[in-house]
Amino acid sequence: MKNKTYLKASLREIFYSKGRFIAIVLIILLGTLLYVGIKATGPILNHSASRYVDEQELSNLQIISTGGLTAEDEAMAEKIPHAQVESGYQFFYADDEKNQVIKLYSYAEKNQQNQLIVKKGRLPKKENEIVLDEKALNEGYRLNQTFKIKQPDQLERQNFKIVGFVQSPLYINTEERGLSTIGNGSVDFFAYLPENNFSNKVKSVIYVRFANVKNKETYGKTYKAIMDKNIEKTETLFADRPKERLAEIKTDAEKELSPKKAEVTDHLTKLTAAQKELDQASTQLEQQASMAAGNPQLMQAQAELQAQQKELTKNREQLLAAQEKLNASEKEISELKTPSYSYNQRADNSGFQEYGDLSERIAAIANVFPVFFFFIAALITFTTMTRMVEENRREIGTLKALGYSRFEISIKYIIYALSAAAIGIVLGSLIGTHTLPRLIFELSSDRYNLPGVEAFYLVRPIIQAALAFLFASLGAALLVLLRELHEKPAVLLQPKAPKPGKRIFLERITPIWSRMSFNSKVSYRNLFRYKSRMIMAVIGIAGCAALMVAGVGLKDSIGSVGDKQFGPIIDYEATVTLKDQPDKKKIEALFSQNKKITSHLAVLNQTVELKQKGQANQKLMMMVPENRQKFGNYLHLKQAGNFFELPANGAVITQKMAELFDLTEGDSLTVYDEDQQTFKVKIAKITENYLGNFLYLSKDYYQKTRGTAFVMNSYLLKSQKMTSNEEKGLSQKLLSSNQVMNTSFMSTQIKTQEHSMENLDGIVWIFVVLSGLLAFVVLYNLTNINVSERLRELSTIKVLGFYDREVTAYIFRENFVFTLLGILFGYGLGIVLTKFILDQASMETITFPLVIRPGAYLLSGGLTILFSGVVMFATHFRLRHINMIDALKSNE
Repeated sequence: MKNKTYLKASLREIFYSKGRFIAIVLIILLGTLLYVGIKATGPILNHSASRYVDEQELSNLQIISTGGLTAEDEAMAEKIPHAQVESGYQFFYADDEKNQVIKLYSYAEKNQQNQLIVKKGRLPKKENEIVLDEKALNEGYRLNQTFKIKQPDQLERQNFKIVGFVQSPLYINTEERGLSTIGNGSVDFFAYLPENNFSNKVKSVIYVRFANVKNKETYGKTYKAIMDKNIEKTETLFADRPKERLAEIKTDAEKELSPKKAEVTDHLTKLTAAQKELDQASTQLEQQASMAAGNPQLMQAQAELQAQQKELTKNREQLLAAQEKLNASEKEISELKTPSYSYNQRADNSGFQEYGDLSERIAAIANVFPVFFFFIAALITFTTMTRMVEENRREIGTLKALGYSRFEISIKYIIYALSAAAIGIVLGSLIGTHTLPRLIFELSSDRYNLPGVEAFYLVRPIIQAALAFLFASLGAALLVLLRELHEKPAVLLQPKAPKPGKRIFLERITPIWSRMSFNSKVSYRNLFRYKSRMIMAVIGIAGCAALMVAGVGLKDSIGSVGDKQFGPIIDYEATVTLKDQPDKKKIEALFSQNKKITSHLAVLNQTVELKQKGQANQKLMMMVPENRQKFGNYLHLKQAGNFFELPANGAVITQKMAELFDLTEGDSLTVYDEDQQTFKVKIAKITENYLGNFLYLSKDYYQKTRGTAFVMNSYLLKSQKMTSNEEKGLSQKLLSSNQVMNTSFMSTQIKTQEHSMENLDGIVWIFVVLSGLLAFVVLYNLTNINVSERLRELSTIKVLGFYDREVTAYIFRENFVFTLLGILFGYGLGIVLTKFILDQASMETITFPLVIRPGAYLLSGGLTILFSGVVMFATHFRLRHINMIDALKSNE
């Protein structure tokens, strides 16, 4: 009966202190929600993408060759362990009338890989039917329209009937369709048409799916490790294939050329014989004409011979021209370059890596932001539970005097702490796991062709949250109980002696202290009298303010990558990539014809690789300008805020690569070119850079280190501001010159970067909102504790005749100081926290600058002050209803 009554009393404690109980539950809930939710978001987003691409049978690898792919290539691919192989056609088609570039793919019902999703209409059934990218709907295409493709060297027919609009797992991004080598330089949309329409004998691509990565997370480490081994085996199998393919191409070309050469030679031989006969006939006619001058028949015969001679000469010229072309073709065949084979993974598909980067950034942020949030929540929970037990000293003393055991006394607090922790942890885990991943996905879903997310629970973060909050709540209660239960009942029944007042530093500043009111002096003395209360309040408020500063600071910093890179560093508008052996004069003439182009600079751009044991291989762009002095007008090299010119001797490397490979000025660096040939450079300078990785060399230093002549392959263009249509027009004109492979505009990169960073905006605002909620609950809880601990003090000043507003101001002044100190410390802590998160979130190709605009401080400080005001407004009504008699009655 005794225990039953005590159990009821324990449960009543929750009801009587429901404000404090709800506050503890909310703090634990918010901490668990953010920690568990954000920790689960990256894996859930990745799993959802993996599930989608696996359902659509997306190929793990695409093998592409510049020399085309034959049956021999397919047979070799089938020898790759665990491989399932399919082949197909693909090529770019430029519609000059509509200024559009379409990537055409072959479609075959028998193929299992890269399954299309029909969004409207159906898949092709007849050879004259075609399906278009869903994106083509925005271009005005509709079902049953005729779609023309004028490509006679590739396709058997021109006109196709549009029967459907589809999504392809090759493109999970709703906007990006990759770059092209024709038209305006970028793909507008894709299309699939039946395979029988393609007239080419050689295929364009081999798709490979590996059984040993089936059901593996496509963005996971296990998948990447297995795929690295698969690609290594593939490259080994195809190691000799480029040379073999070159031999096949030459043999096929020579087979086709030989009959033509023989035919031309035969015709020339016949012409030579005919010429001899004609010369003999001409000689006979001349002899006859000398004997019978003026003979009409002889004159006619001479005229006929002249006509035949003219025709013979014409035919000879044509045959010689044909022979010259055949000789030129023969020379081209002998000079053919070895075809290159490339092995593209899923990450090389348009938009695929961007989605993975989003998850990586969330995961990087999840390692810092929620943990700090979690720490603040746990700290406040610990403080609240500690104060609660200390407030119940008299009750503990009474129960101990009545003969209750230590365990029985502890049951009440164990129930209280476990109830609050369990409710908060369970609700936080449920809401966090099911809400945050879905919310973050919805905020970025307009950019990805993914059906949705499938939430699942991650055990580790839930266990970590449970352990931390159980320690913060139950652990705090038990720690204080252990101390209190060692006291004798008589001591526990006595109230703790109030802390003695002390002179504070402000009293020593007489001009200020003497002008302060009595109430202000009391408030400031109380601040320093209860230092632990002040410290906990300042830490709690500073933590919440720092979280809000960091939240908005992350948005500012992440959004500033483009602003820091394009303009301050990259100061050109486009890069023009040329084909082999271009006509430099012809290209520069095209530049001069465009009034928008103000200047150009020839450069050598080449992808190189850095390798180091214990560090993943890194690719970067090596840029060698033709003119070192002019290069500074196109790209601004900067170190520690100071600009410098490209050194004549030595290389300049960007800061991220220097950090990854532990490079300093003066170090030697081994670089691998595209053919895996090595050369060494000396690091002369390390330059600031935020997007991509680069290695800069002067022309002379490049020739010295490589031992080869400088051969430019690109141009950097500076121009006036151009519209999107003007950029497309310039790109199309350059590509149509047959000298240019691609034109890449910085405006496109800026837009891509902005869109990529927009995905994180929603996440940042979630952080800010939850941090604001935590700040509100923390302020409420700390104020509630402050009032509960000082009921006798507040009742005393009410009895002395203080008005309700003066009693509220008595507490408000202290809270206002706590709030201001917390905000100021929070600003500094927010800067440190933002910098730390950015360092964690920075990737191999992106370095985030630390940019916190004034709005972050205004929002953080403003919300904290607003919440403090709301809490004090609510506290005012509580203070009005303090029962002075109950609070002042004797404790004896």
